[in-house]
Amino acid sequence: MPKADSIDTLMDCAIKAFSDWGYEGASLRQIAAQAGVPLSTINMYFGSKKELYIADETTVWNEITDERNALLQQARDQHPDQPLTLRELVAAMALPIVQRALSNSEDVMARVHFIQGRLNEHRTVGGTMAAKDRQVEPWIDAMSQACPQLSRQDVIWAFSYCIGVVYSWQLIDHRYDGLLGQDMLRTVESVLDDIVSFCCAGVQAMTERRQVPPQ
Repeated sequence: MPKADSIDTLMDCAIKAFSDWGYEGASLRQIAAQAGVPLSTINMYFGSKKELYIADETTVWNEITDERNALLQQARDQHPDQPLTLRELVAAMALPIVQRALSNSEDVMARVHFIQGRLNEHRTVGGTMAAKDRQVEPWIDAMSQACPQLSRQDVIWAFSYCIGVVYSWQLIDHRYDGLLGQDMLRTVESVLDDIVSFCCAGVQAMTERRQVPPQ
């Protein structure tokens, strides 16, 4: 197998394993077997389990970030002389995740579970959270422009709230499908609209609360 193909296959199998079992539970031997390569191939191309994990994390995160940034730029191009609305921001933030979460592809779902797991653990194996913080700063800046009544601190809380909604249990894990009954079949468009509306309503409630003089 050519080197590039071996690396791609290894990374795909590793993403699935890390998604299913987490960093500690994933086995390099099983990953190599799934990829159809000797165990030594991982050491040859990545050096260690940690480096393989970091490579996967960087790849998956960058895929989503690139899509989000492209959507953000498309929204800006529609009215370059005006700040983005909160709805436009949340839609650009959420669409790549909604599309993945409603996909029928196990490989696609493994990628979104991988990112969800990283957010939920509050740390990264490779210590790359600072880099991710830098990646979200433009979004926080844009949200500040969309919500000028809010302080910087409130905007950061609002951004965190929206991220939490986007990576919700129900969207990613289908946690409450058994309670939904016949309402299980949702489209990307309808789910995206619900998420955007929910996030905007929450941020608007915070804005209105801040405008009420203290008693």
